[in-house]
Amino acid sequence: MLSEQKKVGSKLELIVTTDKGHYQSLTTSDNDVLSAHALEYARHSKSENTKRAYKAAWRDFEYYAKLNNRQSLPASPETIIEYVVSLTEAKVSTIEVRLAAISSGHRMAGLADPTTFERVKLVVEGIRRTRRTAPDKKAPITHSVLEQLVATLPTTLRGKRDRAILLVGYAGAFRRSELVALDVQDLQLLPDRITVTLRHSKTDQEGAGMVKIIPEIPNDQTCPACALREWLLAAQVCGGAIFRRIDRWGNVMDGRLTDQNVARIIKRAAQSAGLDPAQFSGHSLRSGFITEAANAGVESRDIMAQTGHKSETVMRGYIQDAGRGAMRAAVAALGQKGGE
Repeated sequence: MLSEQKKVGSKLELIVTTDKGHYQSLTTSDNDVLSAHALEYARHSKSENTKRAYKAAWRDFEYYAKLNNRQSLPASPETIIEYVVSLTEAKVSTIEVRLAAISSGHRMAGLADPTTFERVKLVVEGIRRTRRTAPDKKAPITHSVLEQLVATLPTTLRGKRDRAILLVGYAGAFRRSELVALDVQDLQLLPDRITVTLRHSKTDQEGAGMVKIIPEIPNDQTCPACALREWLLAAQVCGGAIFRRIDRWGNVMDGRLTDQNVARIIKRAAQSAGLDPAQFSGHSLRSGFITEAANAGVESRDIMAQTGHKSETVMRGYIQDAGRGAMRAAVAALGQKGGE
């Protein structure tokens, strides 16, 4: 499914193209409220990652429809049901993305959304209940694990960069995509801390922005502000991307790192520390921060002020305390004092 604009007389049409033909989704005249500018904003209503995921999902649905001699646009509720049932190996989250893409495609084409029919919802809910399993979460990088990872890093330029990534990523509870998107102009260097203005994030598609605090902890091997200052000074990074590529000869390049680079840095440090790299991912820094803060008794609203979560339920899904919270609750309920 592809979209394009074309001028037809005094009208502007947004055309959705599928394997079945062309479907007009939006039409506007020069005097209509829905202008070319409105159409432009409509194209920016979803993030690039979401649009890529929807495009891939729609291609899969179109392929299924063509293979089974069914119509993809408009699709009948029965076609949707048979399609989701055919996804026997897919995760529930994958099915939900496919349904969201199908829904979006129909709504953009000005057609009835077949995913909203009650019989479709019932089948999808049955699939959710049948396939519900505990998520395969990666291990959190708690403070003790972080100390092990940092201890393995050399004092080279690459080591200083990786140290800053690990410590800042942990202290700021950054998503890896947020971490690599940071620029020098996003920082404010203060005597006792560094403030970081996060201009865009997964949960802030409107670009309202938020500020994270990176504390200065003197004489501590895991001081995130110290590590960041040391990297910026050693690499002589004065503007543009903060975390950059380093070539084989140790030269700092202009190109910024990718989120995949962050995951590889974490796994490489874990392996050097004698840990199983398969247990950790790019989310492990963020998960570790939330887990440690929650176990230390920090209130949810204060944790969310650093993580940027809008939902406490979603934020608490990151907490992996290996039963420590449950142990404290049980001990307290028994009227006992002490820890684990």
